[in-house]
Amino acid sequence: MSSRTVSGRAGQLVGARALSSTPYDRAAVLGHLENEIALYRFRERCDRARMLRAAGFTVGELDRLPGQDLRQRWQRFEAETWTGWTGGNTPAVLGERWTWGAWALITSRLVRPSWPLLSQTRTSQWVARLPAEDPLITAHDRLRQAATGLQLGSTPIRATAINRGLRLLLLTGCDELEQLTDEDLHAVTGGKGADTLEVMLHQMGVLDRTPQRGSARMATTPRHSPAQLAVVHGVPAPFTDLVGLYLEHYARRLSDTYPTLRHKAGALGHFFSWLLATHPQVTSCSQLTPAQARGFVTHALELSRQVRRGRHAGEGDSTTAHAWLIDVRTFFADIGAWGSEDGSPFAAHRPAVVPLTRHDLATAGFAKARRRSQARTTRLVLDLERELPNIRAFGLRRWHETQQMLAGETAATDDPATDSDADNSAGADAQKVRAERIAFWDWALLELLLTSGLRIEEACELTTLDVLRRQLPDGRLYYLLHIKPSKFGRARVIPIGDQLGRVIAEIVRHVRAFHGTDQVPACDRRDFHEKRPLPRAPYLLQSRTHPAALGTSTIRARLRALSLAAGARHADGSALELAPHDCRRAFASEHLNANTPVHVIAALLGHAGVNTVMIYAKLYPTQLVEDYRKAMRGLYGDVYGPEAAAHPSDADWAAFTASCSMRDMGTHLCALPTGEHCPRGLVCLGCGHAQPKKSAAPTFRRMLASHSRALDRARTGGEPAGQIASRELEVERIRSALGRAEELSADAAAALEAAAI
Repeated sequence: MSSRTVSGRAGQLVGARALSSTPYDRAAVLGHLENEIALYRFRERCDRARMLRAAGFTVGELDRLPGQDLRQRWQRFEAETWTGWTGGNTPAVLGERWTWGAWALITSRLVRPSWPLLSQTRTSQWVARLPAEDPLITAHDRLRQAATGLQLGSTPIRATAINRGLRLLLLTGCDELEQLTDEDLHAVTGGKGADTLEVMLHQMGVLDRTPQRGSARMATTPRHSPAQLAVVHGVPAPFTDLVGLYLEHYARRLSDTYPTLRHKAGALGHFFSWLLATHPQVTSCSQLTPAQARGFVTHALELSRQVRRGRHAGEGDSTTAHAWLIDVRTFFADIGAWGSEDGSPFAAHRPAVVPLTRHDLATAGFAKARRRSQARTTRLVLDLERELPNIRAFGLRRWHETQQMLAGETAATDDPATDSDADNSAGADAQKVRAERIAFWDWALLELLLTSGLRIEEACELTTLDVLRRQLPDGRLYYLLHIKPSKFGRARVIPIGDQLGRVIAEIVRHVRAFHGTDQVPACDRRDFHEKRPLPRAPYLLQSRTHPAALGTSTIRARLRALSLAAGARHADGSALELAPHDCRRAFASEHLNANTPVHVIAALLGHAGVNTVMIYAKLYPTQLVEDYRKAMRGLYGDVYGPEAAAHPSDADWAAFTASCSMRDMGTHLCALPTGEHCPRGLVCLGCGHAQPKKSAAPTFRRMLASHSRALDRARTGGEPAGQIASRELEVERIRSALGRAEELSADAAAALEAAAI
C-alpha cells in the first residue's frame, strides 16, 4: 500500500461509487470489499477476518432484498434489516461485531448511509482504520488539529464535532472538507457538536462566513413576496390575488417594512377566513356591506384572547384585536382611495362604502383596554424603579466575582508546584473563562440598554463604526452613537455619556480579548425581522461564548435569567422577568425624574412624537410637584422668616462659590473640579475623586458596623439576591472609604481639615 498514490486511491473511490449505481452484482461487491479490507489498518490480525465474515453476512442480507442496484438495496436494508438489528434482533452469528459489515460498505464508499444510521456509529474509530492515503484520514487529521487549538467547548464536545464532520462527508459523498456547502451543514438539524464544527471549519478557512449558532441555522424562514404572504397567512383563494396586489402597492407607496407587511397579511387572513366561513356568498370585496363587516369585531375580540402571548397571556385585553381591525379598516380605505384612480387595478374591488369605520370600534372596549395597558405600564415602571438598582448591583457583583475567581485560578496555574496538574486544570480554567464571559455579558447587555434606551434590534445592529467623534469650537471632544433606522425608518444620534461610554469600551475590550486581536473583527448578522442578511461589519454584540453575533433571543433570555437570579419581584410578590423593552421604560422614567424635556426624551428614544413619552410623564404630574413646592416654600418662610428668600449679597455669593469650589461633603472632600459632570450624581462612597477625612474614621466605623449588621440580617432573612448584592456593594464602599481615611498621616489629615475651614 505504501506504493499507492493519492490519485490511485481517488480512482478506487470513484470506482466504488460507480459500482453502487450499476446493476447489483454480488461477486463484484464482495471482490471490492475484499480488496478494501486487505488495505485497512487493524490492530490485530483476527480483526480482518472478522470484518470479512461480517461483510459477507451483510452482503447476504442485501441479496435477499429487492432493488435494481446496490443503492436501492441499501435503502431497504436501512429501513428494514438495520432497524431490526438496532431494535435488539442482532444476529447471533455476528455477536458484538454486527456493525462491521456496515462499516466496510460505508467506508469503502460503496453506499451512502443516512444520518440516523451514521449517528449510531463510532465514525472516528472507523476512519482511523482506513488506508493512510484515504481522503477521510486527511480530513480527520485536519479536524483534530483544529480542535487542539480551539478554546471553545469541552473535550467531549470537540470530539463530537470531529465525528459530526466525518459523518457529513460520508453522508454527502464528499472526500474533502472544502466540498461541504452551507446546505450540507444545515441539512442535518439537532445533535451536539454542530456549533463547534462550524468554528473549526471557519478556522481552517473552509467557511468564509461567521460560524452560526443553532438558532441562526434553524431560522432559515425565507423572505416571502407580497403574493406569498397572502398564501402563507391563510387568505382564502377568492381574495388571495387581491391581498397580494394590495401588499405590493402598500410596499411601493407607503412602507416596505417586512414586519408591517406580515402583520397586515395576518390581519387580512383572519378577516377573510371569517368572512368566507360566515358569508360564503361574498366572493368579492365590492359585495361586502358594513353590516356584514361589523360581525368581525366580535370574532376578533374572541380570537385575540386565544392567541395572546407573553407575560399578559390570558388576561383578555383586546389591544391585539384592535390592531387587526385597524389593519382591516385601513385595507378597505386604501383600496377605496386607490380604486378611484384612472386605470387602477382596485377599481373592480371597491366597496360601495368603507365597511369598517372608527365609529364601529368605539363601543368595542378598546378605550378601556388601552387604559388597562397604561395602568400595567405604570405599575411596571414603579416596580422597575424599585428593583433595577438591585438587579444592576447583582449583575455587577457576579461579574466581579468571576473576575476574581479567574484571576486567582490564573495565579495558581502560574505556580510551578501546580505544573503537574496542568492537564487536569485545563477544563476547570475553560469553565471559569466561560463563566466570566457570561457574567460580563449579562452586566453589559443590561447596562447598554439601560444607559442608551435602545430597542433590542437597534442594539444588535450597533457597530464600532457607529461611535462618532466630534469636536466643539472650543476644542473639547464629545462622542455620539449613530442609531440605524429601525421602527419608523429614521436614523438618529444620541450622546455618549460616562456610563454608556464605559459599557461600550468594556464590550470592545472583551470582544478583542475573545479573538485575540487589536480591533473588533467583522462578522455576519441576519435581520430576523426583515428576513435578510445584514452587511458584514464589526458588530459590538458578538463573541459572547461563540465567535458569532448575539441574537435577540439570547439577549431576552439573559435579561430574564439575570432578573430571576437577582430575586426581583413585582409589588404583588410575583417574579419580575426583565425584558429588553423594560429598559427603555426605565430610561424614559429616569430622564423624566431628571427633568429632561419631553421632546428631548422622545428624540433620544426615537419616538415619532411625544405622546408615547407622556405615558411615563403621567407618573410624575407637574401640578402635583408644583403645588408641593409652593406648600414647602410657604412653610420654609414661616420658620426662617422672609429674609430667607432674600437675594444673596456679594459676600454671601463669594462664600457660596468658595464652598462649591472646595466641595466639602462632610466626611470627605471631592477632588472633582467645579463644573465637571459627576457621573455618580455626588453619591461619593467608592468614587475615585472622594478623599475621606481622617476625622471621619469613627463615622465610617459606625456606618460599617450598621451596614454589616443589616447585611447579616438580609442573608439570614432570605432577602432576594439582588438586594443582598446592593447591600454588599454599600459595605464594600464604606470599607474602602474607611481604609483610605486611616491611611492618611496626621499632617495630611490636618491639611485636609484646614482646607475645609
